[in-house]
Amino acid sequence: MGPPQAAPLPEDELEATWRVLLGRKAQLKSDRTLAELAIELIRALGNETSHRDVLRELAEAWSEDWKTTLAIAALLIDQAARRGMDEPVVTEDTPARWASDTLRRALDALSDRERRDPDIAGHLHASLGNALRLCGPGYDADAQQAFNRALKLDGERSSWWYDLGLLHKWRGRFEEGLRANQMALDHEAARRPALWNLAICATGVGSREVAYRCWEELGMPVQADPKTNMPLVDGLPPVWIRVLSRPSPVDATSKLPTGVGFELVWVAPLSPCHGVVQSPTFRDAPIDYGDLILWDGAPVAEHRISESGPVPVFPLLEILRRGDEHRWPFLALENESGALTELEQTLPHGTRVFIQRERIEHHCAACEAGEPHDHGAVSASVPGFARGKIIVPARVHLASLRDAWEASVKSGALAASLPSLYEELGETKRAGQEHQAWRGLERKALPRKANQ
Repeated sequence: MGPPQAAPLPEDELEATWRVLLGRKAQLKSDRTLAELAIELIRALGNETSHRDVLRELAEAWSEDWKTTLAIAALLIDQAARRGMDEPVVTEDTPARWASDTLRRALDALSDRERRDPDIAGHLHASLGNALRLCGPGYDADAQQAFNRALKLDGERSSWWYDLGLLHKWRGRFEEGLRANQMALDHEAARRPALWNLAICATGVGSREVAYRCWEELGMPVQADPKTNMPLVDGLPPVWIRVLSRPSPVDATSKLPTGVGFELVWVAPLSPCHGVVQSPTFRDAPIDYGDLILWDGAPVAEHRISESGPVPVFPLLEILRRGDEHRWPFLALENESGALTELEQTLPHGTRVFIQRERIEHHCAACEAGEPHDHGAVSASVPGFARGKIIVPARVHLASLRDAWEASVKSGALAASLPSLYEELGETKRAGQEHQAWRGLERKALPRKANQ
């Protein structure tokens, strides 16, 4: 038996020790014992955003010491990993970049013997791969190179294969991700996370047998989807997926701030990682109603839609197949109360009318800092005015839709504009008139907004 382990210090004592250490901050760059104590304290205190300045100074001071560098880089990478991989990198001044810089300096400082040692150079290269993965797509080639160098030194390390699989998954290289995750499993990686990522990559490339085997081993009630021959898991609840979007080029009436943000959509899952979008996007987004999409299995946010509690939000990975519906934006202004509610009933069977709710997640300081938090919904409305989308199944005859739409507008209960319908029908003159009507509706709505 080894010596008895000392009981961990209570949190208040840890905080008191941290404050004492901060009083000797200047010594952290030269006193190894103090630097190692700082690293342990940061780990014990939860590696918070408030510790970043000290970690950065440690990274700059100890990069020629590979052991200390690995410990510091692990903490920086942990902080960087708290931001969603789907979030755009808007600055180079991030924990991931600090980690990659210090790891590169540590690699440069190795002796010839250490460069051949997988326990030294291999770990440094693998950590560098993870840091570069979190630096964003612009560092993809360097990240692949770092992982390949680590695995060349030792191809038996399951965690390195797993991390390479993460990189490939997030860059949409699902064939390579499938291979890397299978190698991770072959070398006895933790089965559950590796099986999840293997299933996601297999779904991304349409490998039914591999995906089916993974879900089955994970205990899912899986069967073959007769429509796609891909695995189908019945009984899964709808999920929130977020997708980056920009302001719509045809909408001047939204109260939402301009700029890139995350729009949320409902999806009907076919498996734990793929399904069909069930609500439209209203800004300029890469996905829309009816698309078959792939998402990651780890939530990146929470969204509260009722008093029942927050709902997890998952990040988009890939579009597997475009929906064949027509998905057209419209503007409308009620002249009679309830006209918008009745609009869908007047259109051909299967046509859906969605009214935009101003729900979007915006980047904020907490996002950039990687701090766990909830995003609230932004909502606003002008009485009687609506932005929305008409979803028209491909089987619907567009001439019949046009007749029904015009009948609704001519009734006088509703003023509305749907330019895309006439563009699709090739009725150029009428499409131009619809665009003019659109601008007229905007002019009517915008003064109302200003007075609210």
